[in-house]
Amino acid sequence: MALGAPAEVPSALRRLLHMGRFSAMSDPDSPLSGRQRRTLVAVCETLLPSLRHDHDPHELFATGATRARTAERVERLIGSIRDPRDRARLRQLLDVVESPAVNLLLSGRPRAFSAMPLQQRERVLRGWARSRLPLRRAGFQALKRLIHVAYLAWPSSDGSHPAWRSVGYPGPLPHPERVIPPLPELPVAGESTLDCDVVVVGSGAGGGVVAGVLAAAGRDVVVLEQGPNPGSRDLTQVEGDVLAWLYLDGGLMMTQSGSMPILAGSCVGGGTTINYSSSFALPKSVREQWDRQSGLSLFSSDRFAESLERVSARLDVGTRWSTPAKRDQLLEAGCRALGWHVDRMPRNVTDCLEGIECGFCAYGCRHGAKNSTARTYLTDAVARGARLVSGCEVERVLVDTGRAVGVVGAVQRTDGSTHRLTVRAATVVVAAGAVYTPAILRRSGLRDRRIGRGLRLHPASAVLGIFPDRVEPWTGALQARYSDEIADLGGGYGVKFETAPAHFALVGSAFGWDGARQWREDVSRLAHVGLVGLLLRDRDPGRIVVGSDGHPRVHYELTRFDAANVRRAVERSATLLAEVGASEVWTLQTPPVKMRTDRSGWLERFVAAADRVGYRRCRMSYISFHQMGGAAMGRDPSSSVVSPTGETHEVRNLFVADAATFPHSSGVNPMLTIMAIADHVARGLAGER
Repeated sequence: MALGAPAEVPSALRRLLHMGRFSAMSDPDSPLSGRQRRTLVAVCETLLPSLRHDHDPHELFATGATRARTAERVERLIGSIRDPRDRARLRQLLDVVESPAVNLLLSGRPRAFSAMPLQQRERVLRGWARSRLPLRRAGFQALKRLIHVAYLAWPSSDGSHPAWRSVGYPGPLPHPERVIPPLPELPVAGESTLDCDVVVVGSGAGGGVVAGVLAAAGRDVVVLEQGPNPGSRDLTQVEGDVLAWLYLDGGLMMTQSGSMPILAGSCVGGGTTINYSSSFALPKSVREQWDRQSGLSLFSSDRFAESLERVSARLDVGTRWSTPAKRDQLLEAGCRALGWHVDRMPRNVTDCLEGIECGFCAYGCRHGAKNSTARTYLTDAVARGARLVSGCEVERVLVDTGRAVGVVGAVQRTDGSTHRLTVRAATVVVAAGAVYTPAILRRSGLRDRRIGRGLRLHPASAVLGIFPDRVEPWTGALQARYSDEIADLGGGYGVKFETAPAHFALVGSAFGWDGARQWREDVSRLAHVGLVGLLLRDRDPGRIVVGSDGHPRVHYELTRFDAANVRRAVERSATLLAEVGASEVWTLQTPPVKMRTDRSGWLERFVAAADRVGYRRCRMSYISFHQMGGAAMGRDPSSSVVSPTGETHEVRNLFVADAATFPHSSGVNPMLTIMAIADHVARGLAGER
């Protein structure tokens, strides 16, 4: 949860934000000092006070942060953040919120935050949330997201939660009788060295395919995965636990400005284990654009088309199991009523038990119906002798006289012990994802100035509709319908409409805030929420910066061009939701814009109000499920990091085979494109040129 310091912040406030005394700690192993803990408790009780409500049979309003022990859970989350600089910034933020001097400067109230009465504290937080200063808005959003997720994403001691009961949300479902074990893996005890032909760093859409193809070609393959190796019994469906265990950086990674959470898989199978199973081939127009931009003829070639066909066949991609849940039915009905494009979602599933617990499959499919790389390519690879090591964080690639000769990393076992692992290999393939692949390349001594550049994130948001009947947006197939009605608003850039299951962690993170009571009332209406998800094909890039400590940091902001496309999508989404009977439409802005749809001129007023709030820099909730670029593929070493074969221009025998190679954003869910690139790279290594 990182916070930046924009240039427009007043110099007096900037000095206060960066004074060393604000982040000084007497105990470096404790996430918070006593003073910071008091501030955190006060912020939690302000966002989540115990409230009186005329009708509260499930005690949603009565159960505040104190009773739910939310501050304790937030403190543990802060302690689990991997990047020490991000932890320090959160501590610093709590110091700033508490400071009487800052409160005098920003709100005219020279009192410590924790000493203020509740109503005054809420006014202070509202000032942060609505501030004209991006830094203050980012600070508010960082705390708000942490606290609301901590409150909603874990059950109470009785296995339920007041918010869950209030909307009829079932919470984690019973485990199925069929048990699917984890993949077999190589145990590592003590400092170890392995030898192989190819070491693959990462086991997701890129690394899993490379391992499967090369093992089938007779190569001796070792696969190193940073995350765990879950079996079906490990998939508890408790959102907080699964986010912390199976997602990159415990699901807590943010852009440096605090404007966007970043969700990516960090487990055996990577993103293919926890994604929404949406399986699009890269559109022809994007392939042609990528070839023009990269100077290649690869993406428009028959060879690449064959790679797409192969991976689609191995994943059993089709539309047989795309029965729409209520939220998808609403999307389809709205598109058809308005004469817009709509189609069935292609998915990589087999014998999917639609309607049973598919809405939970973003936390892993316990029935084995999702054809992740763990269920396909990695299973193939292990059956052919490939060795898998989970819990292994690769520190760097070993380079000797300009050639990659292996990797070195650390394996953390379930008992908490850590063991150094060296893997010697003739070929190294890095497929750690668009955030961590650039970090590994930098830590390995590569100096190419293009590393980390060209990052795209497909910022995603939504417009919500409130319906008189129950929608239960957490149920049904993950994604079953989509619309490309405004996928091209000019130059190939626009917004794809999709839906997604709405569980409480993302709701807590995304719902707009304009006071504790309003937020609680909004949460209580979740069962009646239908949504249009907005997936932006972003034109303008950010970058990954790797600090001297080796941690990757994501610098990204929506530009005016891309925000203008979001604005168009907000208007169209509201139109669609009203067409199919939504009585109200809401934005995911802070403060949220809400408008009844039964009044003349409502749409114009809705869009005008959303425009006043804004779409950039912590004004609107976004999340990134798709990270792309940072080690772009291309012909010219001056404008790309890897060659058409996937080999880095700078170091021989070092290959990249993941979304980092994308020359630009894909505009569609990128899994199949990553896998096709990995298939292309692996078949080249196997001699199938």
